[in-house]
Amino acid sequence: MAKITQELAAALPGLSKAVFSQPTDKSASPKVELRPLILKGERVYQAERFENNKAFHQNLTEDALLGWAEENLEGKYRQVLIVTGTESRQYILKRDGSYKKTGGAAVVARPAAAQSHNREKDYILREGENIPALVDLGVFTKDFQIVRAKYDKFRQINRFVELVAQGVKDEGADTIRILDFGCGKSYLTFILYYYFAVRRGMKTEIIGYDLKEDVVARCNEIAARYGYEGLRFEVADVTKDTLADTKIDMVVTLHACDTATDYALAYAINRKVKHIFSVPCCQHEINLSIRKGGELDLLLEHGIIKERVCALLTDSIRAAVLEDAGWAVDVIEFVDFEHSPKNLMLRAAHTGKKRSGSREKAEALREQYGFKQSLLELIPKE
Repeated sequence: MAKITQELAAALPGLSKAVFSQPTDKSASPKVELRPLILKGERVYQAERFENNKAFHQNLTEDALLGWAEENLEGKYRQVLIVTGTESRQYILKRDGSYKKTGGAAVVARPAAAQSHNREKDYILREGENIPALVDLGVFTKDFQIVRAKYDKFRQINRFVELVAQGVKDEGADTIRILDFGCGKSYLTFILYYYFAVRRGMKTEIIGYDLKEDVVARCNEIAARYGYEGLRFEVADVTKDTLADTKIDMVVTLHACDTATDYALAYAINRKVKHIFSVPCCQHEINLSIRKGGELDLLLEHGIIKERVCALLTDSIRAAVLEDAGWAVDVIEFVDFEHSPKNLMLRAAHTGKKRSGSREKAEALREQYGFKQSLLELIPKE
C-alpha cells in the first residue's frame, strides 16, 4: 500500500475528513473530499468529487475506499490534508512522486463519530482547518482553534474571502493566476492561496508585488515554509508592468496607498483582467488638489469632512472609469482588519459592456474643482 493510502488507512478510525487538491493530471477531478457517514446504521466513507462547480458523491466501505484511493488518488494530487479528531496533517507531492509531510498539529479532541447525512452549513474557512497563515496571525491556536479574542478578525477574513468567492462562483475554470499589487506583509495573500489551491483544488498561481526587498524576502520564506509552490513575491513597482505577456485572471489590492490603487486599476483595465478586488487606502490626491468652485464648497469647509468627501469622490471616480471601460462594478462595505473606516471594496468583473455617463460627470467635476485624479489621467476617454 502506497504512502498516502497508508496514512489514510491509519487515520480512518478517527477520520473527520481528508482533502486531495491540486491534481497533477487534467483528467482528474479538481478536488476530492472524503468524510465518514452513517447510512442505514452502517459506517461508510463518502467521496465527494468536484467537477465544473458540481459535486458528485460515491459511498464506499472501508476496504473499497482504500482500494479506490490507491487507484484514483495516490500520487495524483499535489496537496493532501488529513484531519482526525485529534490531529491535522498536511502533505505535499514531491518531484519523485513521494509525499512530504509539511504540517501537523494536535487538535482539541472531539467525538470521532461519523456525520449524519444532514450536514451543517459548509463555511469557507472553518475552525480546525490547517490554515497556517491564521496561526501566524494569531487568529488560530497551534491546534487550529479560534482564539476567542480574535473571533472578529476571523469573521472579517472570512468576509473578504466570501466576497472574492462570490465574484468567481459561476466560473468553471480549474486554474487561476492572481496579481496582488502592493502586497506588503498581508497574510491575506496566503489565505487566498489556501482558499483557491486547497479548498477549491484549483491550480493556483499568485504573484505578490512590493517595493521592499526585506518584505518580499520574508514573504517568499513563508510561502516556502507553508509548501505553497504556486505563490511567489517579487520586488516590483506597481507603476510598471514587469509581467510582459503573462495572463492575469485577477488583480487584488488591499490598502494599496493613495495613487498605487490607481496604477493597479489602470494595469487591470489595460490588460482586461477579468476580476478586480480593490480596497483603497490613504486617498490624499484629490484632498490636496481640490479647490472651491461650486455647489459642493460647503463640504470643503472642515478638514475631516473634506477628507471623507474626497475619499468617497475618489472611489466614485474609480468606479466610473471602470464602468466606462467595460467592467461591472460593485462598491461593497466590509469591516476591514484594522477596524478602520477604510472599509470599501471595489469589486469589478470585465463584461465588455461599457456604461457611459458617469465618467463624463467625473470629468466635469474635475474641470469645475480643479483636482487631480490619477486614474482619469491614466485611462483616457476613448
